[in-house]
Amino acid sequence: MKQIEDKSLEGLRKKFIFSLVLLGLAVAYLIFPIDFIPDVLVPAGYLEDIPMLIAAAAYAGYSYRKMRKEQERKNA
Repeated sequence: MKQIEDKSLEGLRKKFIFSLVLLGLAVAYLIFPIDFIPDVLVPAGYLEDIPMLIAAAAYAGYSYRKMRKEQERKNA
């Protein structure tokens, strides 16, 4: 079954807000003391947290660029 993607400006805005929520959760996970691998084990603890933060930031940037591109297309 093929999924229908919402490419409207409102749909893109919702995806961007969702990506910001994910980014906030990733930052909270980075500073939260309870982890899969405790941060007390300095290199291993942060090696597990940082890729999650990078992925969330990359998704937020991607969704922002996509939303801005659609806004510019609508305004042109």
